[in-house]
Amino acid sequence: MFYKKFATLALISFSLLVFACESAEENVTEVVTQENNTTEIAIENDSVEKINVLATTPMIAEYVRQVGNDNIDLNILMPYSADPHSFEASPQDAKKIADADLVFYVGLKYESANLVDLLENSVSSEDILIEIGPSINPIEFSEEGHDDHEGHDDHEGHDDHDEDKDDHEGHDDHDEDKDDHEGHDHDEDKDDHEGHDHDEDKDDHEGHDDHEGHEGHEGHDHGIYDPHFWFDPIRVSMAVEVIKDELIKNDSANESSYASAADSFVSELEALDQNVVAMFETIPVENRKIITTHEALGYLEAKYEIEVLTTIIPSLNSEDGITPKSLRNAIEVIEKNKIEVMFLEAESSSQYSEVIEQETGIALVSGLWVETLQENQSYVEWLENNVTIIVNNLPTEVHDDHEHDHDHDDHDDDDDHDDDDDHDGHDHGKKDK
Repeated sequence: MFYKKFATLALISFSLLVFACESAEENVTEVVTQENNTTEIAIENDSVEKINVLATTPMIAEYVRQVGNDNIDLNILMPYSADPHSFEASPQDAKKIADADLVFYVGLKYESANLVDLLENSVSSEDILIEIGPSINPIEFSEEGHDDHEGHDDHEGHDDHDEDKDDHEGHDDHDEDKDDHEGHDHDEDKDDHEGHDHDEDKDDHEGHDDHEGHEGHEGHDHGIYDPHFWFDPIRVSMAVEVIKDELIKNDSANESSYASAADSFVSELEALDQNVVAMFETIPVENRKIITTHEALGYLEAKYEIEVLTTIIPSLNSEDGITPKSLRNAIEVIEKNKIEVMFLEAESSSQYSEVIEQETGIALVSGLWVETLQENQSYVEWLENNVTIIVNNLPTEVHDDHEHDHDHDDHDDDDDHDDDDDHDGHDHGKKDK
């Protein structure tokens, strides 16, 4: 009886052992199969790695990030909160460029010539290097700056000034474009540029004595187009479309993700544009006259009926110096137009702003970031913050004794400009202090 029970137990144990072994073998097979699948997936993932994308500036990187999300490895060449005009690339930066599958940069001579040379010499193919600027309908920058605004005592003489400018440029094709723009609505300016081959236009101007070879010339780093398009959300949406197309071209597997993200961001940009319009509508148009550090607000001026009367640095490049002439012009413009505030840029030197403050009694307002983002700041936050600073510091009431009267006097008799300036210029401005 004992042996019978023992035999039965032994048989049961053996059966369990066999079952366990079979199960274990199945499990092992299953594990191996899973491991093999994992390896195969890993190999497939290795063959379709995230594309390595490089952006020269935090601003451009923000647009790329909004479209690429987690589908890309994104690197930024320039640090946050730094002035891109003063950026100097390192040997490590050359490696970043060489390792990139795509490189997005502003273009329009925004980046330094040395950096552009490094970009062109470091990429493995010219198809990798994507210049954003020509695709966003860039507006022209007059090398004379805002001379036609300063003083506002020669409005009817603008045609002569523009003819002089046309002679200075010396390009017949470009002159015709500029004639289309005289007294222009900037939205029409946009249309005139659509379909325009900006690369060809740039080539026409490269080598021009007035634009090239001026090592010490103010604004020499820039061509005829203003690169600061980020002050116009609609033009940013054009940049987003370029970025989306390039990402899809290089990573078609994630096409739907890129397209969806781009559409979402463009909708956000359109809402931002309407918000900025509403913010500026709280300020009378005649009070939307500002003075700032350097030529960076051209797109804000074109899009939202802002008038940048003059800048302290007479150039698009914040690294260029302040000249005695630009200092005198700024003081004269402030007094003649009764400007109450001057906006200082965080990336630029505020040197001489105190002199202007002492001479005119103008209030200095700091906090504008015109070139770059701060770390962890979105583009929407950046633009809303800048517009808020401007709107909160512009007068909301129209002065009855604004300079319109003396403008009419100027138009009636050009020969009286000097007398009018003496009467209506400095003294008129000082009355408002």
